[in-house]
Amino acid sequence: MKMMSIITLLLIPLISRADLSTAFLVVRLDIEDIVREIDAESYPERSLESLETALLKLKEHKNKVFAPVFNYEQEQLPLSGLDLTRMHSYLKIHLTILERGLALADAQSRYDDITVDENAMALMTISLLEHRDVYLDNDRVRRLLDKKDEAYDVKRKALRKAYERFTNKKIEKSLRRAIEKELVRKDLATQIKTLRGEYKIVRKSFKGDFWDRIKTFVVHHISGFIGNRAGSVKFRKGMMWQDQELNNKIESMLLPMDIITEKTPFILTDKLIPGHFGHNSFWLGTEAELKKMGIWDQEYFKPYQAAVKQGYNIIETDRSGTHLKKLSEWMNIDEIAVIRRNDRPTEFKAINEFYAVLMAQHGKTYDFNFDVETTDKLVCSELLYQAFGDVRWPTEAYLGRFTISPDNVAEVIVQKNTPFELIYSHERGEDKIDHLKGLEQLASDLGYVSHGHDESGVIFEKETRKCIDLVKENGKVVKSCVKAWLRPVFGGEKIIRWDYQDGANSLSANL
Repeated sequence: MKMMSIITLLLIPLISRADLSTAFLVVRLDIEDIVREIDAESYPERSLESLETALLKLKEHKNKVFAPVFNYEQEQLPLSGLDLTRMHSYLKIHLTILERGLALADAQSRYDDITVDENAMALMTISLLEHRDVYLDNDRVRRLLDKKDEAYDVKRKALRKAYERFTNKKIEKSLRRAIEKELVRKDLATQIKTLRGEYKIVRKSFKGDFWDRIKTFVVHHISGFIGNRAGSVKFRKGMMWQDQELNNKIESMLLPMDIITEKTPFILTDKLIPGHFGHNSFWLGTEAELKKMGIWDQEYFKPYQAAVKQGYNIIETDRSGTHLKKLSEWMNIDEIAVIRRNDRPTEFKAINEFYAVLMAQHGKTYDFNFDVETTDKLVCSELLYQAFGDVRWPTEAYLGRFTISPDNVAEVIVQKNTPFELIYSHERGEDKIDHLKGLEQLASDLGYVSHGHDESGVIFEKETRKCIDLVKENGKVVKSCVKAWLRPVFGGEKIIRWDYQDGANSLSANL
């Protein structure tokens, strides 16, 4: 019996045929034309060769994409937005190749070309087995990849279904019979035999993920219930609401890719969000600015042209999801700050990648789990985490996950060597008195104290307490919790300055 008699009923698309341009752009893998040639109808003579070439070139990029992921895993740090984006883009490309490969095998089986059918299946099975180390071995990475990601149109459990289709027992037996009948190329047959022990391993890989999904489901719905009800409680309108003069002033100073952050103390959810600020968003730019940058006529941006023309220049994520908004609607607030990245992309290639990733987030729902590493849903600050993915944003570990708050986003302005700059900070109290804030005053709102200057600028530190080994005068080492000052450094590091007013004489050498 031919291979396709087993998989015909399984030929449901792994993903829809969405535009792959963003995925190829992010992974920086130039095989889009090769993938397109995996088509028995249009390219009957070279489809199998194109399938093999695409899978080989993808494999060459495997370590480049996943090595940083596992470095962060070893250091127990959250994956960066860039690593998450590349990881999901890589999977998108892989699943697309497999989908087209299945279509090729199906077409060839209808033409009674058994050899192409069997060799295509062998190539795709080998590819998945050879990716077991990066896709499946690490529980955290596997669970992240197996979630839905609307940015790349990857469906929930797409990874799991791919392995089930290509490594189930029927497919394994069918390939074995094809090898015995010499229907599979000798080099591929040798690889299949070498990888035979992988089948049992991959079949067991997803068995422990059920309880993780249950935990995520429960937390999401409990948090969503509380958040939605708190968000509907508003005591008044914002003090900056419908101030056209202020709107014009702010719009005149905004540049594309600027971060806008706000405070709305009159909404109950503001009381539930830790820290000073309650929300962040991006300024997309005007039609003229987007045209000048070369973004306006990009395929991924065309669906949003009409909205931008009507003044929807902000992209944000709130409880209703990720969408565009007018500045006039956004200004229902009491306080605003504008933050600019001075080393933001200036070359078209980098600008294009930024906007492609940013606009791919449009339409995603709200992440009531507040997990910065899950990309199927977002909160406002996670939108920034994804778009400026190369930034090592401040995060907080909470209930087994990493979170990022609006204050964490704003904290980049106080980091040593930061490329981010505070452009404008304005608070309007209930007495309607305006307070324009400088960097030091806003840093104070974020919990930081200025302690002089160095070559990089003002030194901002946050007070904390650390338990350390102290050596007393008699040489005895004791544990003591002393005051310390943390100074964040752009890139993720922190400088610790110890306060010795607790009576300690010296520190042990292992600090």
